[in-house]
Amino acid sequence: MYQKIFNKIVFVSLLILVWKNALFAQVNADSLRIINNALQMIAFPEPEFNSPFIGFPGPKEIADLGFEQPNTSQVVSYSMRDGIKIHGQKYSYSSDKTVLLLHGVLSSGYTFNKMSGLLRDVLQAEIIAIDLRGHGQSGGRAGDISTLNQYAEDLDDIITAIRKDKPHQIIILAGHSMGGGIILRHAETFPQTKVGGYLLFSPNLGINAPTTNHNMDLQNNFVKTHIARGLGLSMLNTFGIHRYDSLKVVFYNLPEQMPVRSYSYRSMQASFPQDYREALRIIEEPLLLLAGGADEVFVAEEYPLVVHSYSQGECYVIEGETHNGIRHNSEAMERIRSWAIKNQLR
Repeated sequence: MYQKIFNKIVFVSLLILVWKNALFAQVNADSLRIINNALQMIAFPEPEFNSPFIGFPGPKEIADLGFEQPNTSQVVSYSMRDGIKIHGQKYSYSSDKTVLLLHGVLSSGYTFNKMSGLLRDVLQAEIIAIDLRGHGQSGGRAGDISTLNQYAEDLDDIITAIRKDKPHQIIILAGHSMGGGIILRHAETFPQTKVGGYLLFSPNLGINAPTTNHNMDLQNNFVKTHIARGLGLSMLNTFGIHRYDSLKVVFYNLPEQMPVRSYSYRSMQASFPQDYREALRIIEEPLLLLAGGADEVFVAEEYPLVVHSYSQGECYVIEGETHNGIRHNSEAMERIRSWAIKNQLR
């Protein structure tokens, strides 16, 4: 009897082993097929523009770009953990508060001169407008980075450097568009780094956020996304394959002389939080998000619900204002002034 029971146990064990091996073989075969498909997708031809982008901006559109330089500043620089130098423009103010201001795509601290002066006045704080890695006067490759968190790592290194010189300085993080997304990525990646407050101007919340405009490629002749490559790289990333993350996925219809004309997969992934809901939940400090009702890049009307659903922050949509114009809007500045006073940040 015991022999029969033993034989049955052995038989069942063999069946389980065969089933597991077959299942593993199937999973392995499926994985290889997915990887192969992903490799084919990332090799698809890059999008091309049939004609140069020709815009006819009016006076407001030109002013919104921020090329005006009404304020004086001095150059500051910080050494990152990999030795790269990040530069910025400091707008001095005798205060125990420093605002780190991060720009959006294709930009630099240069086009944040006017905004820096406005923020300095309403917050009564020192402003440092940063050139992100690969932008403006900062080191690094144009439109690319080395890790999926490098923008956030750079921001943390800058905060550390400021605190080394001014241990008790209150730091407010302010960012526009891509810069706002990087700030949320930083909050997500470095929750132990304490700051005094968050100022977000039409931030990039990520591909899956309701604020993302998925028709951008169809609405103009200025930007194109390599959707197949982006999906393929995302698939490869799920298998821990990152060797192709430097491939370009977003392209801009700009002359070859421009310093930044495209962004890699990893640079785009690093420019927004992995989960905007979790990033907002993490933030315990005062938060204010401002967007223009006529924003051409993001779906502005979705911001209030997002902010109020996942944070204790404030959110205002300024009627008729544009994506870039929100940086200089007088109503927005008054909202910032009131927010700062209420939260003892002024």
